[in-house]
Amino acid sequence: MKRLLMQENALDGLDRAVLHALQIRPRASWTELGRVLDVDPATVGRRWVRLHRTGSAWTTCYPGGRLMGSVCLAFVEIDVHAGRAVEVGRTLATYPQVVTVEQMAGGRDLFTTVMIRDLGALSELVTEHIAALPGVLRTRAQLSTRVFTEGSRWRLRALTPAQRSRLAPPAADRASGALDDHDLRLVTALSADCRRAAVDLADEVGLSPPNVRRRVAALAHAGDAAMRCEIARDLTGWPISASLWASVPPGQLDKVVAGLGALPELRMCSTVTGPHNLLFTVWLKSVADVGRLEALLGERLPQLRLVDRAVALRQIKLMGRMLDEHGRAGEAVPIDPWTGPPR
Repeated sequence: MKRLLMQENALDGLDRAVLHALQIRPRASWTELGRVLDVDPATVGRRWVRLHRTGSAWTTCYPGGRLMGSVCLAFVEIDVHAGRAVEVGRTLATYPQVVTVEQMAGGRDLFTTVMIRDLGALSELVTEHIAALPGVLRTRAQLSTRVFTEGSRWRLRALTPAQRSRLAPPAADRASGALDDHDLRLVTALSADCRRAAVDLADEVGLSPPNVRRRVAALAHAGDAAMRCEIARDLTGWPISASLWASVPPGQLDKVVAGLGALPELRMCSTVTGPHNLLFTVWLKSVADVGRLEALLGERLPQLRLVDRAVALRQIKLMGRMLDEHGRAGEAVPIDPWTGPPR
């Protein structure tokens, strides 16, 4: 069944070009993309509709820039009773602060990414809600102290350098002016689909469509709203997701992060609290590549001491979007770090 699904939804060259373009400019119009790709805009739009309808690709939005600096980002590991991982994971996936949920092989049953308003709210979420779920045995939380890269910067590498240059947004300016509750509501509303039209968003956030357009453009330009086009992992050619923990001497951290940043496999890299100070996630072509990558890192970055690793058996939720057993997108759970605790 999975093989048939992969064949049915396999990406051709134009699909990959459209998706790569949307990774660079998630809110670009079909006219803009068609001009760069030298394709009729209607064709670009049809490709996206098909990919989106089948859950093969989708867009999302979450706090970035100043907004990311105002929330707490944490990684929570959860151990559960045998056979309860998917059940617990699906419950966690309904929480708007739990943005990603993965079932893992190695060291923890579930691995989650949490965006939440502050440390007190994180403590309440973990100790009073997650730990109290039926089937949960233990929880461990690590705080992100600095994110060096994350999934919105990962690319399919389907476009030419010239095409990438034409799509590249202007450099972000240092934002001026305070952000308000309307901006927070916009980021949450866009998390279900960052391509939503201004007229669709206006009533939801209590603003006029022209005001929505101005605010969304400002949030995107300043980097306060991180927008991203996501693709079902098995369609990318990199079907395996692995998370690795490492210890790096503080004085060598910049050099190690620069070395990791040169890896095309790198999806996320962050310093974290706890006994080991670096966590990074890679997408790989096979499980065997975990060992090959570790050997490569040992040669290139001897300052980096790998201490733990875990491979995702299944992604239950990815940046606010529920995924089915094949990794295709289903229901969106809006990302809202600022909301109250789950019920």
